[in-house]
Amino acid sequence: MVQEGPREPLAYYFRDLLLVREPRATRLYLVRHAQSEGNAGADWQPDPPLTELGREQARLVGERLARQGIDAIFSSPLRRALQTARPLAEATGLSITVIDDLREIDVGLVEKDAVRVAQEKREAIHRRLAENPSWDAFPGSEGSGPFRARITTAIDSIVRQCPGQRVVVVTHGGVIQTYVSVILGLKGDVYFYPFNAGITSIRALDNRRVLWRLNDIAHLDTGQEGKSLVT
Repeated sequence: MVQEGPREPLAYYFRDLLLVREPRATRLYLVRHAQSEGNAGADWQPDPPLTELGREQARLVGERLARQGIDAIFSSPLRRALQTARPLAEATGLSITVIDDLREIDVGLVEKDAVRVAQEKREAIHRRLAENPSWDAFPGSEGSGPFRARITTAIDSIVRQCPGQRVVVVTHGGVIQTYVSVILGLKGDVYFYPFNAGITSIRALDNRRVLWRLNDIAHLDTGQEGKSLVT
């Protein structure tokens, strides 16, 4: 008589690999900050605040994550991230732990003075990005290697501090793009657009990292008066 196999092969074979129902795994919710004045097209400034729309996005993502039973909140030190984290902290009664290494990548003068960057330099950057979507394409940037090391070390430290917990990390688009590339083993850094106030969920145990959800914005589909708040 042939022994009956598992009825749900994916759950049976991949349970350990994908950290399904693994109580020791840390559940990381990486949140890109809500819309800032910089995202809305304002003149460059080093640490822009959220827009009115961004504050509403922050409220909505905070309400959604508060229902997840969050144990800890970490944030980049930049104002747009802290302002995004604040509604969640208020809803849960948790404090916000600031980690400097969760700040956005420094891409050098290109970001600060994009209008006056010479046309030939802009075209060269476009060509380099097309060949390899890496932060190394930007002259004077922090660089892909150092940036990867910085954010990986920061997030690994959070995982060690919070075994088996549900943890929100409010940070930046570049951080989330690059960290996803790292855990998927991708050479480049930029393969998707992280929406403002979007959630990327990762499970972590020891040296394993599993991507569970990418760029989730369901909480932004209908804001006030039924309007989408996706930016």
